[in-house]
Amino acid sequence: MPPAMRAIPLQTPAQLATHLRAFRKARGLTQAQLGALVGLDQTRIARIERDPRLVSMGQIMKLLSALRVRVLLEPLSEPPSAPPDRDEW
Repeated sequence: MPPAMRAIPLQTPAQLATHLRAFRKARGLTQAQLGALVGLDQTRIARIERDPRLVSMGQIMKLLSALRVRVLLEPLSEPPSAPPDRDEW
């Protein structure tokens, strides 16, 4: 498995943006090719990769499915010590 395709923790929208792009590139897809797989144009894929907060969870799941990536929810061992930063979800 290429390094970009290993399991990675995800806690912020910026991380999701980085990982979406890395998974797309690891699959050898352009933004236009990924868009064609999910029924979106290249500019929409570019916007999602810049700021995934601008898209519905349904579209994120569709993109991840096209990239052959699964979502695994795993509880943290400790509760958060502070409320999430505004740059987080």
